[in-house]
Amino acid sequence: METFMIIIGILLLVVVCIDIIKTVIFIDGGGTFSKILAARIWQIFYLIGGRKGSSKVLTYAGGTILIVLVLSWILIIWTGYSLIFLSVHDSVVDATTGTPASTVGNIYYVGYTLTSLGNGDLKSGSDFWRIISNIMGVSSMFFVTLGISYLLPVLQAVIAKRTLAVYIAKLGKTPVEIIRNGWNGKDFSALYERFGTLETMLIQHTERHLAYPVLHYFHSNIQEYSAPLQLAALDEAITIQEIYKLDKTDNAYHWKVLKGTLDNYISRLDGTFTGTPDEAPSFPYDNIIETITSISEEEKNEKLRELKKRRCKLLGLINKDGWDWNDLIEESIPKESN
Repeated sequence: METFMIIIGILLLVVVCIDIIKTVIFIDGGGTFSKILAARIWQIFYLIGGRKGSSKVLTYAGGTILIVLVLSWILIIWTGYSLIFLSVHDSVVDATTGTPASTVGNIYYVGYTLTSLGNGDLKSGSDFWRIISNIMGVSSMFFVTLGISYLLPVLQAVIAKRTLAVYIAKLGKTPVEIIRNGWNGKDFSALYERFGTLETMLIQHTERHLAYPVLHYFHSNIQEYSAPLQLAALDEAITIQEIYKLDKTDNAYHWKVLKGTLDNYISRLDGTFTGTPDEAPSFPYDNIIETITSISEEEKNEKLRELKKRRCKLLGLINKDGWDWNDLIEESIPKESN
């Protein structure tokens, strides 16, 4: 039993340390435990919020996940060391009488050693356990502090994420609005300068998304502040340009560069964030501007087949965030007159 407790305790410590390092230090999408925990908590909020992006409940998911994640790291470290100390009955003794501490006493000793809040009523039972206590104190100082320090940059990334969403929304609330607002009758020069800034913001958002996977779960119930919805709208506007070749000037490369930046973002999204829709969303954009190039249905459908996987992924992204494709294009579809 003693050996079993030591093995379990060490395994817990190894798992949580790897998870903290992968989540906080390495930019590779986070640790396995963190991703699973975050996804499960999001699912709970998603169900409570009625699977609706407009639900206020979903706005509390990101903060809750972040706090629970850090507390879970601390709790697992505490549990791992507690199991190791509990494996030997006299690893912790009363500082006055020298009698072995109780189970609660061992857990208490580990807790106050991890937090450096000890009051000296308990101590290590031998030199070996004093060394283990020192290792525990140093490791907690590193990993617990690392976990807590993770909070601030995530919140800064949340602000940047909302800023990106608003920046795109100001171009237009829907893909068609982006096209119409940028079109001056000859070209899209009104968009080119903003595209340059947008490319930088998109690259930064993509890297933050990898560095802080929990960022995905910070939800806004207002469409203008919803990054998934606005990014999908932007990409759809680029698709409209790509299919209909609206921009025939030499500056059309601005669209290609922006599309490449979005390619980078979309390629980083895995099934945890996007799901796997089988059907691509509709494409109701014929005659959105007067000078639109006339193309055959066959040519258009062929291009849409090439873009199907990309558009399905974006559809899955906004669906996972509680939104529907109609939230993206509802103003784009002309209403029938009476």
